[in-house]
Amino acid sequence: MGASVTFHDRIGPERLTVAVSPLSLQQAHAVLERAIAEALRTTLGPRLVEVELTLCADPEMSRLNFDHMGERGPTDVLSFPLHDWELEGPHAHLADDGPMAAPGGLLLGDVVIDVEQAARQAVDGGWSPMEELALLAIHGALHLVGHDHAELEEERVMRTAERAALAALHRHYPEIAWQPGSLFDRAGHAVTTGS
Repeated sequence: MGASVTFHDRIGPERLTVAVSPLSLQQAHAVLERAIAEALRTTLGPRLVEVELTLCADPEMSRLNFDHMGERGPTDVLSFPLHDWELEGPHAHLADDGPMAAPGGLLLGDVVIDVEQAARQAVDGGWSPMEELALLAIHGALHLVGHDHAELEEERVMRTAERAALAALHRHYPEIAWQPGSLFDRAGHAVTTGS
């Protein structure tokens, strides 16, 4: 798989351990890295890429959400892409031939996930926080390469890419009690405008 993920822990290992239990932090990082890799594989193919993933708490996400989206309070995930992309169905390509990839791969940008918000959404939806975190990682990664859900057709294409990435993730980690389909398809999960 051609995606490398650099993790930034802004919530602290104790709180993150509670959120991803019964998985260890190492296992949770592996699941999140695989989630991002599967999302990007569905849209970019085998291209070598890098993603920065920050796991934070409500205060930091509230600040980021206000600074970048003009919204008050926390949101579940924000993406900060470094490049412009064009989509042809689920497949993305750089809008202007873009920069050459570095030896480790093309840096796509940053995904920030609010672990506290993800845990609340998981409780509200009746699934595990790890499932919610994995979906938010997939969702955020897809935003890095031009996917959006502002219009119905865009949302349909993005949901299809999410489902493909989730299906691959479910096959790779059968020991996790996954709920079927995309969490965004389930009642009780609200798609926030901050994504």
